Amino acid sequence: MPFLKYNLPWPDGADALQIEFFCIKKGREWIESQGRTLAFHYNECRRLMWPELDDHRWHRICLEKMCEYKICTLMGCASSGKTHSAAWFGLVDYMVFPNETCVLVSSTTIPGLKKRVWNEMTMLWERAVARYSWLPGNLLDSAIAITTDDLDDSDYDERKVRSMTKGIFGIACVSGGKFVGLSRFIGIKQKRVRLIADEAGAMEISFLSAFANLNNNEDFRAIVLGNPNDIQDPLGKCAEPVGGWSEKYLEPTKTEWWPTRFMNGCCVNLVGQDSPNFDFEGPTRYKYLISKEKIADTLSFFAEDSAEFYAMCKGVMKVGTMSRRVLTREMCEKNGAQTMAVWGDSNQTKCYFVDSGYGGDRCIGGMASFGKDVNGKVILSFGKPKIIPIKVDRDKYGEPEEQISRFVRDDCEANGIPPENMGHDATGRGSLGTALAKEWSAQTNPVESGGAATKRIASLDLLVVDEETKQKRPMRCDEKFDRRVTEYWWCVRYAVEAGQIRDLPDEAMEELCARKWDMVKGNTIISVEPKSGTKTKPGMKERTGKSPDVGDWAAGIVEMARRLGFQISKLANETQVKRDKPDWLTKAAASVQKLHESRLLKS
Repeated sequence: MPFLKYNLPWPDGADALQIEFFCIKKGREWIESQGRTLAFHYNECRRLMWPELDDHRWHRICLEKMCEYKICTLMGCASSGKTHSAAWFGLVDYMVFPNETCVLVSSTTIPGLKKRVWNEMTMLWERAVARYSWLPGNLLDSAIAITTDDLDDSDYDERKVRSMTKGIFGIACVSGGKFVGLSRFIGIKQKRVRLIADEAGAMEISFLSAFANLNNNEDFRAIVLGNPNDIQDPLGKCAEPVGGWSEKYLEPTKTEWWPTRFMNGCCVNLVGQDSPNFDFEGPTRYKYLISKEKIADTLSFFAEDSAEFYAMCKGVMKVGTMSRRVLTREMCEKNGAQTMAVWGDSNQTKCYFVDSGYGGDRCIGGMASFGKDVNGKVILSFGKPKIIPIKVDRDKYGEPEEQISRFVRDDCEANGIPPENMGHDATGRGSLGTALAKEWSAQTNPVESGGAATKRIASLDLLVVDEETKQKRPMRCDEKFDRRVTEYWWCVRYAVEAGQIRDLPDEAMEELCARKWDMVKGNTIISVEPKSGTKTKPGMKERTGKSPDVGDWAAGIVEMARRLGFQISKLANETQVKRDKPDWLTKAAASVQKLHESRLLKS
């Protein structure tokens, strides 16, 4: 006799799992019209295929967000069940639609893949097919694949990898010591493409570029996994809140989730010290999740404020990852750095800068304008940076310096910028100045970013005692910054903090936010990290996977504007206000006079 389930008639003996598959295939809209959720049916599949699995609040929040969002980042401590959640969900998603689904499972290396997410998936798949023999999939363990079609190992090779679009495929993103990412599968075409990106924090930043390509498929979704370490690594980018990283999202003490900037996704932060194991008294209930015992074991080896303890036990972004960046997104938003300039008049000064990187780095050029806004405040508005094309046929187009010079000349003349308002990076490239003089004018400005910081005033807020005069005076840049490039980048920060930057391009902000800084020489001197480093001490290029060319251009723009009269109010410190108030010397003199008068004899 037929029976009713979910308001539908089913024949006697209908398989409960097939009923759940049928409902998922009907789609979210139909399911929600019946008063249920997609997460409900996925959870029913999990319960039927793996009845031995636990149900706790971390499982429920991960399931809910994986169903709801196209890109779901699961970030948290070790032993938080992130890998398990992504593995079982990816398996069910494939099994419901085996002929139109390709699941890519990535990790750093093959051993890492087989140890973590792939091991979890194959273990779950074997247990599921043991209960339901009709479930799809054929395991090719040597090829790290579960294929819909019945293939053997001899059918799987490099030539056929692109045609194998039905199934689950493990991918090692590091091969032969080099990062190759998802390059082998980048052009894959399938109706439903899924990506489970394990160990995302250990990937190069270029890993995220594959998402745009995979998103060209009709139905693309991804689950990104990792232990938090750095807001600028791929995990940090995927987990970045819509409003940017701020103290609200750093070091939470309770498990939370938030919408993210990256492809309008979401992040679930599984906080180790809020483990479901802490919901119960007595013995540890979920042995595979972080517990008081595991936290105590970690503390026996690592300090509570160590990176290891944060990654393994807390599973949150540390406040320190924000505090030592040249800029932060929150700082830019708070001070309107990316808002549009609204001028008070038409009397603006235009300037131009070119970061003349070639032979590997990009060559970036662009303009900016500074003047008074509608409130009478002096602001600097950035134009859009342009990548200057350099063609390889030197016989036809000339040397790279000549090509750059012609591009800059034409761009400046089109925007009414005189050569004396144009600056160019002269670090180790004196030949560009010669080419500019030949192609355009000798009045352009070489900007040397190497060497020591200048002797200009760093800040009127900071006073030091002069060794010769023994009097207090404003601190100079060479007393605050370790070298000139630090000075240039830090002046961008000063201008942002002073609320004087407008129309800051996204890429410039990203690179300024990515560059780290530290205190050196007895914690008295600021030093930005080097652009290039060594194997033992990597620089920004090695850490982020790219050169900060647009960030260098932005720093050059601010330097050129300063040379042309742009005053950063952080440095100028409202000189009129200073005039109206007694300075430190006047106050000291008044104090001495008052003391002297108190000692005088009264008649």
